[in-house]
Amino acid sequence: MLPLLAFLASLSAEAPQLTPATAVSPDRVATQSIKAGHHDCPHCDLAGADLTNQCVKQGNLEGAKFDGARLILMCMSYADFRGASFRNADLAGANLAHAKVDGADFTDADLSIASIKGTDLSRARGLTQTQLNRACADSETKVPAGLKAKTCS
Repeated sequence: MLPLLAFLASLSAEAPQLTPATAVSPDRVATQSIKAGHHDCPHCDLAGADLTNQCVKQGNLEGAKFDGARLILMCMSYADFRGASFRNADLAGANLAHAKVDGADFTDADLSIASIKGTDLSRARGLTQTQLNRACADSETKVPAGLKAKTCS
């Protein structure tokens, strides 16, 4: 039995260290492109990126992955985020006014004081009433059935 334990211990000592998928960094080229002022990055992997105070106004980010990203105070108005994923993203203070978000996933995203004015969220996924209570909407904002948007002046 002792030789077997020694053999197993030697295997674990020689085993390569794998990086968990959640610890993988975002696509650096895509992140640098956004930070350089480029607004288009469809299907980019920006998961975990810090894009605080960046602007992608009117950009094409269809299908982009923003899971766990810091998008605080980001200017995202009129941009195309159809099919994008914002799971666990921090969108506090972001401006999503009039953005296209059909099929976008907002599961566990922080929308505190985010502007969703004029945005049609009716086909967005993962939204909760708690998230909408923290965001700022207007009379043109549309939300999924059964939810209500809080209007801000």
